Amino acid sequence: MELFRALGSLIEVPAPEHRRIAEALGLPSVPDPSVHGAVVASQRYPYASVYLGAEGMMGGEARDRIAGFRRALGIGDGQAGGGPGDAAVTGDDPGPGRSAGVAESDHLAALLALLCALDRWQRDESDPARAALMAEARVTLVWEHIVSWTGPYLASFERCGSPFHEAWAALLSEALARLEAETPFPDYLPAAFRTAPALADPRDEGGAAFLATLLAPVRSGVILLRDDLVRLGEEAGLACRAGERRYVLGSFLAQDPGAALQWLAGHAREWSGRMVGRGPAPVARWWADRAAESAVLLSRLADGAGTVVSAVSVP
Repeated sequence: MELFRALGSLIEVPAPEHRRIAEALGLPSVPDPSVHGAVVASQRYPYASVYLGAEGMMGGEARDRIAGFRRALGIGDGQAGGGPGDAAVTGDDPGPGRSAGVAESDHLAALLALLCALDRWQRDESDPARAALMAEARVTLVWEHIVSWTGPYLASFERCGSPFHEAWAALLSEALARLEAETPFPDYLPAAFRTAPALADPRDEGGAAFLATLLAPVRSGVILLRDDLVRLGEEAGLACRAGERRYVLGSFLAQDPGAALQWLAGHAREWSGRMVGRGPAPVARWWADRAAESAVLLSRLADGAGTVVSAVSVP
């Protein structure tokens, strides 16, 4: 289990102790902070709420679910967890150089540290009934708050250009696959999946809603990185303006809605295929199906781009 804590720490901003951890795990050399900034901090945000929240942003209902889970265990948001119900102990640091404050309760490092803590509490618990509760909580944590989003998240590191991060994502994927194989998951989907509506149709809900949901993975089934938008511009022959992703997408759709939508449809189809085998079967299938549904809508919009240009173009 300590492997998860170690791997969680390595998604943080590089710190001196990361070199020792990486060497122990057989990973490539830890890159400097500028690489972390380009690969992780500005694109692949390691927060569950970004991938499970309908807004596609940090915070919101997805983070509230994790905060509620911690409260049910008797753990405050500002502590890493010394033991269930022990509000005074903060001994389990979720990662070097950081604290598990309210704003970071859904950070991957904090979630993996909590997984390690739950495993230890379960092993140390002498009361069979309480041990059973810890085992149930551990399953809930993994199912609802970890494997529900790490499949697509870790897939986004493929061909990211950083050997360290590519190897890190592959190693964490392998570790999670072993955990999944031995965990008795429930027969229902994670709560985030059950409540998330699909990609907004701009003809019905407007261009602003359409662009917002394109950038919310749980709505579109797709992770759309800044690097993907650069590639879209190059492959579709569109000028890629500087700015936030929503602004860049809007400019692409204003220039040539048909070409931009067709590229996005192809990206969604490709993403659907990449999700096969990424995590527990029901979770992987949900992500693949959601991306495939988005691809169908995007293709239809591309075919009728002339009639929907005003709906999908956002200045």
